[in-house]
Amino acid sequence: MQPSAGIDYLANEIRTAAPQKLRLMLIEGALRCGRQALEFWRDQDREQASEALIRCQQIVTELICSLDSRHHSQLVGRIAGIYLFIFRSLVAAHLHQDEARLAEAMSVLEVERETWRQVCANHLSAADSQAERERSDFSA
Repeated sequence: MQPSAGIDYLANEIRTAAPQKLRLMLIEGALRCGRQALEFWRDQDREQASEALIRCQQIVTELICSLDSRHHSQLVGRIAGIYLFIFRSLVAAHLHQDEARLAEAMSVLEVERETWRQVCANHLSAADSQAERERSDFSA
């Protein structure tokens, strides 16, 4: 696969993804950046580690900014608190090259990833059920 084909595929996946899938993709991107930072620290490449942590922080910022508090404001407030904890842990990890703080943030992101995987799976199941009902209504 040519590099531009991979970029085109990803761009198309983003354009057509459901909101739940987009959130999952952001969380997975944050986890990927966090793992990269850890690897760069272990390789003594502080500059690359810093860039990876900044990307991770930017993704978490996007997760925070994309929350819509107009609906379920208490729930959104709790989720925002989780994302703020992750962000603060990432900043502390970055400032002090603290693997433990990075690990804290990563473990919470992993729980979030699993939650959103389940949300996406439930969304697909509901969509499949709706499509099946529509097919049976059409054929009746």
